[in-house]
Amino acid sequence: MTTSKSAPQEQPVTAELCDWVTSLQASDIPTHVLQRAKHLILDGIACGLVGAHVPWSEKCIDAIDDYEPAGYCSVLDSNKKYGPLAAAILNGAFIQAVELDDYHSAAPLHSASVILPALFAAAEVQSHGSQKQPRRVVSGLELLTAAIVGFETGPRAGAAMYGAELLSRGWHSGPIFGCPAAAVAAAKLLNIDSAATESAIGIACTQAGGLMAAQYEGMIKRVQHAFAARNGLFGALLARNGYLGIRKVFERPYGGFLAMFSQGNGREPPYQPEEVIAGLGRVWQTTHIRVKLHACVGGCHGQVEALERLQETYPDRFALENLQQIQSMRVALSEPVFAHDGWVPAERPLTATGAQMNAAYIGAAQLVYGQVLLEQFDAAALDDDRVWELIRKTTCVRDEEFDRPNHLCGARVVVEFADGVTVEETVVMPRGFDPPITDEEIREKWRRLARTVGDNARMQRLEEAVLSLEDLEDVSDLFALIRG
Repeated sequence: MTTSKSAPQEQPVTAELCDWVTSLQASDIPTHVLQRAKHLILDGIACGLVGAHVPWSEKCIDAIDDYEPAGYCSVLDSNKKYGPLAAAILNGAFIQAVELDDYHSAAPLHSASVILPALFAAAEVQSHGSQKQPRRVVSGLELLTAAIVGFETGPRAGAAMYGAELLSRGWHSGPIFGCPAAAVAAAKLLNIDSAATESAIGIACTQAGGLMAAQYEGMIKRVQHAFAARNGLFGALLARNGYLGIRKVFERPYGGFLAMFSQGNGREPPYQPEEVIAGLGRVWQTTHIRVKLHACVGGCHGQVEALERLQETYPDRFALENLQQIQSMRVALSEPVFAHDGWVPAERPLTATGAQMNAAYIGAAQLVYGQVLLEQFDAAALDDDRVWELIRKTTCVRDEEFDRPNHLCGARVVVEFADGVTVEETVVMPRGFDPPITDEEIREKWRRLARTVGDNARMQRLEEAVLSLEDLEDVSDLFALIRG
């Protein structure tokens, strides 16, 4: 890999993206993309409703409530309302709170936790009105179209920086790619023109950041995608009233978004501005957003499924009472997943955040509990002797086989037993990648999660409202159901 000697030539990709955003109509979007987007919204709401009630989310709303005045923007499963930016932070933190939300496996970000908080707040800004901006009712179809704009933009911004490469270098990629995604989504819903949308993107991108060291301890990792939601919303709200942002923020070689976050990556060229607009209107990234079936980092889903297969193939050897016979376990991962999740735990117990980002813990939990869901990250599981015995026997390594495009979340697991027998399993692409999780499976996931947080009648009405968004005349009806 060689170091670049010169940046790519400027291409007017920012303006072209903004022209596409402002001109896009719902009728331009294929029916299957509209349908998938509704299910992604449903999944994001489900994750947020569950995530609103975990301890770190309750701590977040308690802290914000202590200083933030009441406002008019809704918060998931809460009777409290705040200003637009605070509401976006809380809703994003809730959707990302339990690691069950969506992910894009090629350009890693969690789209719902970035897009939905920005849109929910922007819609209520519109319906509330102000001295300078008249009140306007927002329809479900407008919300759906704006969501797709955001779903399409985030992965493209990520691809322009080689997707998971940022993650390999220790950046939390989603809060970075998510800033322009939230900006264009909010700008679309606020109905601002192409020039103002470009300002919104520039304002959002100059706020971008996110340190992946947040995964080891603390609570702030849960909020970092929400930063992107807030940054994009803030950019769109400023631009709506004529505040000028950075122009050409994607293509500028000095101080531009792609140029700065690509520094030191050793690539040639260091970034690819053309990826920002590649396939717009033809290739729909919305359909490439993955829905999680395991409550952990998406990069380890291949590892979980390799262990599931081994448990099914060798039920006696992997019976709970025989796990002490495991001598060693070797987990081969792609470069970004190894850098992100292949670290050796230094403290016991891990925090819930750290455990959900640690391949050794995730694999051990699968073997002990037969699943990786929310209960595998409660206090008892995090300090389970059986889990920690297996963690100490686990070694994670990087394998270039999984560095190939679309293989980043794959894994190979090799288990050696005390009697010398070795078994192994490889998962090239985890479930939900190819083919993707079906809409029916997303609805099933929604119903499983919804049963844990609200009365059945409300959850049924909420599901119906989301899945018929194109027929909803006023999204205020949706927000009333979200609040509960």
